[in-house]
Amino acid sequence: MEEQTTPEVTVAPMPFGEKIVNIFTAPGELFENVRLTGKTTSNWLVPMVLFIIIAAALYQLILTNPSLVDQMSTLMRKGIDEAVAKGSMTAEQADKAAEFMRPDSMIFRIQQIAGVALVTPIALFLLALIYWLLGKWGMSASAPYMKVVEVAGLTFFISILETIVTTLLQYGMDSLFAGPSLALFVSNYDLHNKVHMALSKVNVFTIWDLTVLSIGLSKLFQRHLPKVLVLVFALWILWSVFTVLMGWRFGG
Repeated sequence: MEEQTTPEVTVAPMPFGEKIVNIFTAPGELFENVRLTGKTTSNWLVPMVLFIIIAAALYQLILTNPSLVDQMSTLMRKGIDEAVAKGSMTAEQADKAAEFMRPDSMIFRIQQIAGVALVTPIALFLLALIYWLLGKWGMSASAPYMKVVEVAGLTFFISILETIVTTLLQYGMDSLFAGPSLALFVSNYDLHNKVHMALSKVNVFTIWDLTVLSIGLSKLFQRHLPKVLVLVFALWILWSVFTVLMGWRFGG
C-alpha cells in the first residue's frame, strides 16, 4: 500500500548552510523541509549558478594542462576528419573548423562557458518535468512542478562535487577520460566502444545523485522510497542503454 498523505503543515525554511550539509548527511530531513515550506527559488537557483561557475572555472584549470589540451585537440580533429570522410564537410571547411575549435582559443572558451550556462538550466527544468510526470503517471502522485525543480536543483551540490573530483582525476591521471566510473579501469578508452561507454555510465556520483533524488521525490510525492528508487533507476537504465546503443557521448 502507498503511504497515506498527511496534512501539510507550513514550517520555516531550513537555513541554506544547513541545506548544503544535509544534502550529503540527511537528505530525508532536508527534502521533508522542502515539501513543507513554500516556494523557495534559492533551492534551485543557488546550486545551479554555483555549478555553472565552478564548472566554468574547472574548465580553465583543465586548459592549464598541455597534455589534456592536446588530447582535446586530437579528439576534435578526429571528429572533423570523420565528417570530411563522410562528405558532410569539405577539407577547407575542416581547416576553418579546426582553427575555430582550438580548445585554448578565447572563442572556444567563451563558447564552452556559454554552453554550460545555457544547457544547465534547460537540463534542470527538463529533468524536473520528466520526474514530475513520473510522479503523476508512475506513482499517481501530485506535487507542484516547481517543487520538483527545487528537489532536482538541490542535487546540483552533488554534481558540483562530482565535477571537482572528475577534474582532479583528469588532471592527476593526465587523461580526459578519467572519472569516478568503471571506465577508470579501462587502460585505452575508446569513445566508439560501446562497452567502454557503458562502463562510463556506472558512475559513483550518478548512483549517489539518483539515490538522493529518489529520497527527495519520495518525500515530495509521499510514496515509499523503494518504489521511487526502482522507477528512477529504471528510467536511468533505459536512458543509458539508449544513449550507448545510439553512440551518444553524453546523457549520464
